[in-house]
Amino acid sequence: MKMHWEEHRSGTVLMITGELLADDTDVLRRRCDERIQTGSRIVLDMRELSRIDSAGLEAILWLHESLQRAGGHLRVVRGDGQPWAAMSVTQIDRKLTVHSTLESAARSFTKGQAA
Repeated sequence: MKMHWEEHRSGTVLMITGELLADDTDVLRRRCDERIQTGSRIVLDMRELSRIDSAGLEAILWLHESLQRAGGHLRVVRGDGQPWAAMSVTQIDRKLTVHSTLESAARSFTKGQAA
């Protein structure tokens, strides 16, 4: 798993590429923890994610719930293939605010559509 952060006016984009598997979840949680504490707005870009397992799905839910508790918000930019299929089958996609483009996800913050 590779993580790339970009700061923007409307929030922070976190792009995850490669695989998000059990071995990666501790790293994801540690790197997200400081941003969670400040109640950030994070757009999780999953377009380049090639594979995810149940621990990876749980980590995404953890990020969503932790941000909500801190007064922040998460938006997800969906990709295709196995990660999206896993999110759909487990119905995790129904718990998240999902967008098809990065622009749409970022714009949802500036329009006051915080969920």
